[in-house]
Amino acid sequence: MPLMNWSPELDVGVEAMNHEHRQILDAMNDVFDSDAAGVTGATMMAKIARLGEVTTRHFADEERYMDSIAYPGRDGHKTIHAKLLSDFAKHSGAIEAADGKCTREFFQFLNLWLSAHIKHIDRKYGDHANRGGVKAA
Repeated sequence: MPLMNWSPELDVGVEAMNHEHRQILDAMNDVFDSDAAGVTGATMMAKIARLGEVTTRHFADEERYMDSIAYPGRDGHKTIHAKLLSDFAKHSGAIEAADGKCTREFFQFLNLWLSAHIKHIDRKYGDHANRGGVKAA
């Protein structure tokens, strides 16, 4: 059973970013399902590293997109990204110290991050792009 499924509520109105959000969701669900199956150690850490890589790449793409549409909230959004990556690194470090055993707090963080960030923070740049006549890539 996945941590979270894609739903229309997660659509930010920018197809390229929706595609990347789905990739993050897939990586999160892979970690969650692997944890439920008892995966730990190096295998779990590789899955968490992949989630980190997908996320880091997405944040860079998203920030370039916000720059391209002159999104006025981009600086605050970049700050939120930096905080999320910092929090992710702390969780990842704790999981590594526990030999790849994930915590409930980690999954709560992932769930809140994905749902709240996309639904409330990311949707704002999509709305800006679509209201301003900028083609949503």
